Amino acid sequence: MSIKTLPLSKIAIAAAASLGMALSISSSAPNWLASIAPVSSAHAQSGTSKGQGGPGADRGSKGKHGSSTEPGASGSGQGGPSSDSDAKGPKYGGGGSKPAPGTQGGKPAWAQEGIPSDLELGRLNVARAPSHVLDRSLADALSSMQPAFYNQVLAIADNASLTMDQKVAALQTLVKSTFTDTSIVMVDSPLQNLALYKDMLSTGQIVSASGTYDANTATRSLLLAAVFIGTASDKTLPVSTATVDAVNKIMSLTLPAGVSDADLGAAAEAVRAAIAEAHG
Repeated sequence: MSIKTLPLSKIAIAAAASLGMALSISSSAPNWLASIAPVSSAHAQSGTSKGQGGPGADRGSKGKHGSSTEPGASGSGQGGPSSDSDAKGPKYGGGGSKPAPGTQGGKPAWAQEGIPSDLELGRLNVARAPSHVLDRSLADALSSMQPAFYNQVLAIADNASLTMDQKVAALQTLVKSTFTDTSIVMVDSPLQNLALYKDMLSTGQIVSASGTYDANTATRSLLLAAVFIGTASDKTLPVSTATVDAVNKIMSLTLPAGVSDADLGAAAEAVRAAIAEAHG
C-alpha cells in the first residue's frame, strides 16, 4: 500500500482553517466554559501535574480520619479520636473487675479502720504480714511448742482459788522462770506468737505437735492471749488497750465473750514487763 504525501500548501490551508474554527467556537462559547478556564490556567501556571487520583506534590499523604492544613505536612496516624470521643484513655476496671479487699490493688481491712497514726506498735507491726507468712510461722510454732510452759498457763487459769490479779501475778512468775529454768520454754518469735494468737481466736484452741491447748473459757483465752501478745511486743514498749485494739483490727480478729481489749491489754503488759525485768 502506497502513502500519499500532501503538498505543503494544502497542509497550511488546513491548519489555517482549523485555527479559524477554534477562534469561532471561542467567541461563541457558553459562559460555563469560561468559568472553568481559571482552573486550567492555575494548573498551567504552577506547572504541577496530577497523577490519577494521587495527592498533589505540595501535600503529604493523609491517614484514615486524619487531616492536614499545612503544605508538605505528613499524614496523620490511623485511628485518631472520632467526633464522639472524649479523648481520654481507657479506664481500669468496671464494677466487675474491681479488686477485692485484701488482694492486690485493694486495701487491707486495717487500712480503713482508723488506727491512730501516732500509735507505736514496734515488733507487733509484723501483724501486717501476708497470710501465707503467718501460716508458715504458725506451722513452725506448732511444731516447736513445749507443754511444760503452756500447760502451766492453763493450770493458772483454771485455779479457782486465785483472783484474777493473783493469776496475772502467777503468770508473771512463770514467764520469769523461763529465763532460769531451761525445761520451761516459751515461743519467742513475734510472728509465731501472733500466728498462735490468730489461730487461738479463730479456732478456740491450739493443736500442736506436743498437745492440744483448749481456750474454752474466758480466763484461758485471756491468759494465753496475754502470753502471745506480751511476748510478741517490744520489751521496752508498753502494751495498752489501744495496742490490742490495733492488732485485732489489723488481723481482723474478735476477742471471745468475756474478754475485753482493756483486760487483755493489762494482762499482756504484765507479761511484757516480766520479760523486760527478767531480761535485765
